[in-house]
Parts: sequence; C-alpha cells; structure tokens
Amino acid sequence: MASQDWLKMRNLAAEERLLRKGNDAMVVLRLKDIAGGTDTPTVVMSDTSSDITITDSNGDVTTCDLSAAAYNTVGEVADYLNSADGWECRVLDALRSDASNDVWPNGSVTASTSAEGEVTFDVTSDSSALASYRLCVAYDRLAGGSAMSNSHRVILKRFQYYADLTAATGGIKIYQRNAAGTETQIFSAASVDTTDTEHDLNNGVTPGEGSELIIAVDSTVVNSASGYIWAQYLRE
Repeated sequence: MASQDWLKMRNLAAEERLLRKGNDAMVVLRLKDIAGGTDTPTVVMSDTSSDITITDSNGDVTTCDLSAAAYNTVGEVADYLNSADGWECRVLDALRSDASNDVWPNGSVTASTSAEGEVTFDVTSDSSALASYRLCVAYDRLAGGSAMSNSHRVILKRFQYYADLTAATGGIKIYQRNAAGTETQIFSAASVDTTDTEHDLNNGVTPGEGSELIIAVDSTVVNSASGYIWAQYLRE
C-alpha cells in the first residue's frame, strides 16, 4: 500500500494535461517493433483479404485475419499481435469489444514518433465505418505501457466533443479499463448532434492506479472533418 507521504507528494507533483483527437485520428492500436533487427519493420492493412500483416525488424511476419471469429474485436487482435515476439501492441482509443474488420484504413501504416518519443505504428479508426469516437485518457500512451503507470493515476476533469450523429440517450459513455483489460462503464449521458458539447466532471473522475478511462461517443457517428474529442485531466 502506498504511504500517506507518497500520496501527498504524488498529488503535489500532478500535471494538468490536454488530449485531443480529431475525426479518423483516434489511435486504436499502437505497435512498436522490439525485435532489435536491422530490417525495416512494416504494418500493412488489407481490406481485400481483411487482415493486418506485421513484419518485424528481423523479417518475421505475423498475419491476423480480421474476418475470423477469433480476431474480429480489437482486444482479440491486440492479444494476438502481442503474442508475436518482435512486437508490443496496446489498445488506446478503442474499446476491446469494438469491431476490427473493415473499420481501419486500408494500406501501409506509416511509422511516426509519438509524444513519448517512441517510434510506433498507429492503426487509426475509420470513424464513419466504426460509427463511433473513442479517446483513451491514461498516465502514458506508450506502446507497451510503463511499469511506472501502475503506481500512478489520471483524474479526468472535463471533456468536450463535436460529432455528426443521431442524438440518443446514453450515447456518451465513460469506461474504466484496468491493467487486465477489463472495461466497466461508469458514466453515461445523452449525445448531442453537431454541437460543441462539454461535460464538466467537477472534482474529477479517476479509474484508480494503473488503470485508464475511455470516453466513448456512439449513436451512429457520421464522418465529419470537424469531429473531435478532447479531454482535460490531471496526471499524478
């Protein structure tokens, strides 16, 4: 159990952060090559064969059939790709139960350097195909997570979204995801169509140490260049 002094110090050192993702830019899976080879790693999506193929820097190839019942959700795909020795894979702006087939952009995924300084491959969602927006609020967004996050937490203070959708009761949700990947809904509200809509959570909501929050916008979300979600949170 953390000591009282440690908890006080953690609170005093808290950082306020903002995170924003726009339409078609939510990162469903973040992959990082850890094979340590000399080849150029690649990640390729194929709508034609409904699969994702990853090739690590040792040249080892892993293919996942997204149309198969065993891999038709985000969580199943992430677990399978994590089983490949040369990769780390993390679910970020998605629920593990979200569909995986025909909802991710077709073609090669370009490597980029994340805010944490990692070179990663970010598989993003096709917002219109998935008909939803997601935003993960976590202590870090590293491909494999960090051991440090187990003794830290986030506190979501407020969030805002804009989406072209069919307004519905319960269209806005917040889920808590623990280190084991279990997701539990802890908040819901009615969705609002094509309006900048903010939810102020007052003193904030926390998933607890080593866990994260996923803000979910559903209700038949339509593709819109103006769509986004942003969140203001404390990282302590």
